[in-house]
Amino acid sequence: MKEVLIITDPEKIKLLGDRTRLDIVNLLRERAMSVSEISVVLKKNPSTIYRHINLLEKAGFVEKVGRDGNETLYRRSARIFLITPYQDRDVTTPTMRALRQQEAETMYKLFKDAGFNIEDKKAFIETIEKFLTTVERLSRDLIKRLAGLNLNPIEFIHLMNLLVLINSPKLQEEAKKLRELLGLKD
Repeated sequence: MKEVLIITDPEKIKLLGDRTRLDIVNLLRERAMSVSEISVVLKKNPSTIYRHINLLEKAGFVEKVGRDGNETLYRRSARIFLITPYQDRDVTTPTMRALRQQEAETMYKLFKDAGFNIEDKKAFIETIEKFLTTVERLSRDLIKRLAGLNLNPIEFIHLMNLLVLINSPKLQEEAKKLRELLGLKD
């Protein structure tokens, strides 16, 4: 399994726009699973899960890793997927909007779990979505050049920090709004 996989192909990105496929990829983050295990967890028909697994495997999101009796086990092909469309128009597709919204809602939950009192959930999520859209747009050319590299998690974290730093002058509005929403003092 790779540590980080950079996804730039719009057709592959569209695959993750389906909620079931996204749920499958997220489930396989924890451990390898069979189609029947996934179907039980997601409460979906095994044939539906199998069809989605085949599409995800062809696109390179999941891979076969062995067998458990008669069943094939699948896992994610990478621990981390960095999804960055090549074109400006791709940043605004329904798939990318749905992915950013899910990421923003996850960030909201993480900050709430960490004890932050965020009074305006809607404003927080909208600001995170705007931030993610801006970072994607501004970082696209650099990420395209890194697409073939094999990054470990620490390198990936440093890369993300550098992308934000490089683009920070253009992200000041979102940064200020997030600091206000999180109750952080300047």
